[in-house]
Amino acid sequence: MKKLIEILRKKERHILGVMSGTSLDGIDIALVKLTGSGKHVQINPLEFKSYPMPSPWRERFQKAFSANTEEICRINYDSGILFADTIKAFCRDIGYALQDLDAIGIHGQTLFHVHNHSTLQTGESEVIAQRLACAVVSDFRSGDIAAGGTGAPLVPYLDQILFREVNKNIALQNLGGIGNITFLPAKAEKEVIAFDTGPANAILNEGVEVYTNREFSFDQDGKFSKLGATHKQLLNELLDHEYFKRPLPKSTGREEFGKEFVQGLISQHPEIPVTDLLRTFVSLIAHSIKYGCDTYLEPLDKLYISGGGVHHPLIIDELKALFGKEKIILMKGIKGVTADSKEAIAFALLAHERLNGTPTNLPSVTGAKYRTTLGKLTLPF
Repeated sequence: MKKLIEILRKKERHILGVMSGTSLDGIDIALVKLTGSGKHVQINPLEFKSYPMPSPWRERFQKAFSANTEEICRINYDSGILFADTIKAFCRDIGYALQDLDAIGIHGQTLFHVHNHSTLQTGESEVIAQRLACAVVSDFRSGDIAAGGTGAPLVPYLDQILFREVNKNIALQNLGGIGNITFLPAKAEKEVIAFDTGPANAILNEGVEVYTNREFSFDQDGKFSKLGATHKQLLNELLDHEYFKRPLPKSTGREEFGKEFVQGLISQHPEIPVTDLLRTFVSLIAHSIKYGCDTYLEPLDKLYISGGGVHHPLIIDELKALFGKEKIILMKGIKGVTADSKEAIAFALLAHERLNGTPTNLPSVTGAKYRTTLGKLTLPF
């Protein structure tokens, strides 16, 4: 307990944020220096690296959606080793000593998320803590769900601290496996709104694997979707999906927009070339974001884009066409945060605030009945 007390008393902490998203394309790690708490917290990103998800692990996570209990149990512990080994590689690559870390904030790999009921992220924190001899904060969604919320999105806590502007309606759209948006209203008395806009990279990745017979796992630079054309009738049908009409708060995941969703469309529409399906997915991603903004938010002054989808030129082009190119801002080093590092930095912040005992869920976002701290603290000492 002596070591924990030392960490809790620190005015400045070095924390790693680790994120593995629904796109299953990589493990993002950020080293962040943090001081203060709440509105007075200071966030100083120091290093960031992204490590490709090993192909065997990508396949294993994909199969986990229909795996038996034994395999899910094994994945939880084995992925803890995967994350621990990746964190070791990160520290080695940047020349940072593990013993200088105060804590690790890790989201883990989501296997299933039941809206407003329960959630399951793998990457056993005990394995990580013991292998790295470091405090670990994990399982951030469960606390909000226990408080009556949806458990997602979680990044708006970071967004409101770093990006809120006076007299401007700001939105931040993350394009990961699933798309999610944070709305920061110009008027300070209005509460933050955030929700999952719908599918993003996950459906593109699944479609590319089918089209290339698993030779490629994602649509780099729109390489494959550029070969197709948007199927307008199918796009309209997809936009009629019940998720888009669901009231706030709401969140979704691969359980709704993953492999089964893509394979179902391919089998239902054998007449549509897979390249056309991919191009239609691009349009679905962009139009679902526009629908969400028009339905739930006030008119925007700026829309920041982050996440892996920021590198997909067709998605960005469609968003510029729908919103006006002057409103679309690609996140490139704004306040030390990049399009790729934002979520990892967010989990370093959430871990820091867990150690502070500061509530980090936002009831206006998740529908929780009250504010609460997020994350389970695991100690190796």
